[in-house]
Amino acid sequence: MSTDTKEIYSEIYNKLAENDSLFPAFPQTAMRIRDLINDDDCNVSDVATLLKADPALTALIMRAATSVRFLSVFPPKDIDAAIGRIGLRTTSELVTAFALRSVFVSSSSELKTLLQDTYHQSTKIAILAYFLAEKTSRLSPAKAMLAGLLQDISLPPILLSLSKRPEIFNDLKLRTEAIDHLAPKVGALILKKWKFNKEMIEAVRSRKQWMRDGHKKPDLGDIILIARIHSMIGTPEINKCPSLPDIPAFGKFDLGELTPDQSLEILDDAKDEIAELNQLLA
Repeated sequence: MSTDTKEIYSEIYNKLAENDSLFPAFPQTAMRIRDLINDDDCNVSDVATLLKADPALTALIMRAATSVRFLSVFPPKDIDAAIGRIGLRTTSELVTAFALRSVFVSSSSELKTLLQDTYHQSTKIAILAYFLAEKTSRLSPAKAMLAGLLQDISLPPILLSLSKRPEIFNDLKLRTEAIDHLAPKVGALILKKWKFNKEMIEAVRSRKQWMRDGHKKPDLGDIILIARIHSMIGTPEINKCPSLPDIPAFGKFDLGELTPDQSLEILDDAKDEIAELNQLLA
């Protein structure tokens, strides 16, 4: 990385850090639901009342509650029953994940397709993280999915800043380098502004930090690293990543046969659920 490039990255970071109005706004309904669920007195009826004011989010939770994962003999008859079946915390995480779509939108024709592609890739990582977390039985699948989406939450303001630097923006290699350098730092700033906890901030900060080796116990950052590498299988990017057995995160989980050349059996077995989650987030 040249001195000039470093200075450009520092300039972009400082500009974003000093003016958080350039950050995306956290979706209001998702924020209200998160705040409500963090209240010890919160109950299903309170959350249902909030959701009923947003038809799209109500439909999301109803679809989730009738998905392969949650459906029982009797489908939920209303939003209260759907929330009761899914659980308050998972409801909040699903609502937040769904609402984040609005962040990856731009009126700029130059950025529109790029942000759509970014969101689709983030969704792929998030869904992989969901099922990897479920297999480990140690981390919340819904929380892992949300962390997968949040790792790239800084890309909209970063790409907007880079678009004013065509010498970097129009060069795929330089643009990717800039994103990889800035995204963990800017992402952490955004999540601090959005009042996420340290666990989620650390997960965002660990983006592509392949050799991170923090605590012995696996965390969200570890599961997202594994999901990200798996999402790159079949793409040119896989050649730029270390092999899965070589990263410290891999050794913290009992994931069976997981290599860049072999899909996880659990993902194949869960293809119907993966398709449903993809439809929910798409």
